Amino acid sequence: MKLSIIIISWNVKNDLIRCLKSLYEYQPSNKFEVVVVDNASTDGTVEAIKNNFPEVVVLSNSENRGFAAANNQGIERSRGKYILLLNPDTIVHPDSLNILVNFMDGNADVGACGPKLLNEDGTIQPSARRFPTFRGALYRHTALRFLRIFRNEYKKWLMKDFDHKTQMDIDQVMGAALMVKRSITDRIGTMDEQFFMYYEEVDLCYRVKQAGWRVVFVPAAVITHFGGQSSGQIPVGKRIMMLTSLLKFFRKHRGRLPTAVFNCLFKPAIIVRDICNIAAGAFAYIFSVIIMNKKQRRKSAAKVKNSLILLGKYCGKLLLKT
Repeated sequence: MKLSIIIISWNVKNDLIRCLKSLYEYQPSNKFEVVVVDNASTDGTVEAIKNNFPEVVVLSNSENRGFAAANNQGIERSRGKYILLLNPDTIVHPDSLNILVNFMDGNADVGACGPKLLNEDGTIQPSARRFPTFRGALYRHTALRFLRIFRNEYKKWLMKDFDHKTQMDIDQVMGAALMVKRSITDRIGTMDEQFFMYYEEVDLCYRVKQAGWRVVFVPAAVITHFGGQSSGQIPVGKRIMMLTSLLKFFRKHRGRLPTAVFNCLFKPAIIVRDICNIAAGAFAYIFSVIIMNKKQRRKSAAKVKNSLILLGKYCGKLLLKT
C-alpha cells in the first residue's frame, strides 16, 4: 500500500462528501486507502459515508476525541507507506496526490511535505510557516498588536514574505494537508494527544526536523481548503483551544520555566486586548443602532459577547494550563 489518506470529521457531512468525491475523481495512480475517523458527529456523517463510499474505512468514536487522537487512530488502522492527513473541508486538484507521492519517493531525506493551498475563490491560502516564537505570539494574540510591537517577528513566523509559489524547505506546513512518511512516525511517534486541537501538526513537524528530516513545501500539488468548517461551530472555544495549545507547544519545546515567565505577560495582555475589544464593540454597536445597520449591529454584539465569554469563563482557568 503506497498511500493512506486520513480524514477526521465532526459534523461536516457535506464537506466530507465533497472531499471524498474529489479524492476518487482525482485518485492517485498507486494503490491507496481512505480512512475516516468520525468524532461523534450527529449530522448523519457515518451513514452517509457508508452509503456513498463503501470502500472507505470508517472509524466511529462515541465522543469527540480531538484532532490529534483521532488522527492517531487512523494512522494505527492504516497501512500505507505515506500518510496524508487531510481536512474534510478540502478539494483535491488533478494529479496533486501523485505529485506528493512522487516527491516523497524521489527525496529520501524528506520526512514530511505539504501542497499549495487555495481559498475557495482560488487565491493562495498561506500555509508555509516558521515555528512560533514568544514575541510573535505576543503580537498575534495580545494588546501589543495595537501598538505594532513585535510585528516583524509575527510576519517572520507566518512567512509573510513568501509567495507560496516556490518549492522550499520550511519549518512546518498547515495540518489541512500534511503528508508524512510512516517510517518517520514509527521512529518519532505520531501526533501528541495532549493537543486536543491546534498545534499538533506544528509539534509533529518540529519533531520531524529535530530527528534530522526535511519538511518541504511542494507548490506543484494543489488542494483547495475552505477552512474553519468544524472549529467555526465554536468560535470562542476555537480561540481558547488555540491559545492553550500554543502554550503547550511552548512548554514542550521552549521549556517550562521560560513559558511560565512568558505567560506572566501573555495572559494579562490577552485580557487587555479583550477589554479593548469590548469597548470598541460597544461603541460600534451604539453607532450601528444610530445608523440602523443591522448587519454591523449583530457583528458588534457578537464581538462583545465573545470577549465577555473569554474573560469571564476561560481566562482564569484554561490559559494558566500550559
